[in-house]
Amino acid sequence: MKTLDLHGYKTSDAIDAIDRFIYKAVQDGEERVRIMTGKGTGAIFKITTDYLKKGHYPWKFEKMANGKSNQGVLVVFLD
Repeated sequence: MKTLDLHGYKTSDAIDAIDRFIYKAVQDGEERVRIMTGKGTGAIFKITTDYLKKGHYPWKFEKMANGKSNQGVLVVFLD
């Protein structure tokens, strides 16, 4: 599954990166992708989920090996 790692991004740069990543994944026929927002201050998570809501892309937190949700990684469904 393709992954976009947003660690270290400024919020102003993250939107463009998300937009390019989602566009390319859709063009490539991907059914789902991962976006790593990290946990930090929550700013990147917020702009990422706002983007996904506006684009009507459902998402969920990635499940870790122990069955718990990894709240720093989103699995986005594109189909």
